Amino acid sequence: MKFEELNKLIPHALGEKLHVLTMSPYNGVTLALPGRHQKDTPIPGGDFVVMVSDSSIGWVNHQFTHTDIFEDIAKKTAQDDVDADYLMNNYASVVMGASPTDFDWERGIWKDSLHPQTFLYAVQCLAVAEHRRYAKHEAKGGGRYLPARFASGIVEGLWGPDDAALVQRKGRPGLDWLIKERGEPIPLKERV
Repeated sequence: MKFEELNKLIPHALGEKLHVLTMSPYNGVTLALPGRHQKDTPIPGGDFVVMVSDSSIGWVNHQFTHTDIFEDIAKKTAQDDVDADYLMNNYASVVMGASPTDFDWERGIWKDSLHPQTFLYAVQCLAVAEHRRYAKHEAKGGGRYLPARFASGIVEGLWGPDDAALVQRKGRPGLDWLIKERGEPIPLKERV
């Protein structure tokens, strides 16, 4: 489903206990609500956790993080940089609004990383969570776009996953620092 459809589908939930409500918008992806930042969204209860399952890498409801994105895309790039770049284009399309089901990926040579189709499902869900918390930063490339911009720099060999993980909590200023030090990746809108 498209980005806005998914955003409307995922309920807002508030509660004393975290992660008591679950839903699975895609095969291999489970969302658990409410998230710990449930009160930090413009509409309260907008936060949730993205959990991913992929038996090939031993993940069962693994809490999917930005660091997972960075490490996974780095593994894919090391094994097949051409297909990783193509997957990055699909990732950009998904966070810009396309449906992950518009793309049809097989596991391919990427045996020790997340299935690329599941990757697209998971990054879209994480982008919705980021959008719900940080939409006000999206006009300048933050919010839902920020993790993809970090990942693009990894695919292009400008920085590694550890570099991205080290500064990603600083948000856009962290990315701006990496760009100043290492160079600017292709803008997401040019990858679509």
